[in-house]
Amino acid sequence: MSAVPEGPPGDPGPGLTGGVCPACGGPVDDVVARCPDCGCDLAGVPPRPPAFSRPAVVATVVAFLAVYAVIVAAVALVN
Repeated sequence: MSAVPEGPPGDPGPGLTGGVCPACGGPVDDVVARCPDCGCDLAGVPPRPPAFSRPAVVATVVAFLAVYAVIVAAVALVN
């Protein structure tokens, strides 16, 4: 058992301001020049973009629905 209280999973821990490494996603302090986990140089590196954006999800759903409509139409024409 450690003397430092632990926070919830994903909490960067005491002393860290909550930044994340854009390469590995590990917690880093805003004042460090390199990630302590992977060694990535953090100078001038923009933050990691989110995995999914709303326009990408909407476009994917619309594309799947269009393909589904074409398949349903083709099956209806064959029968």
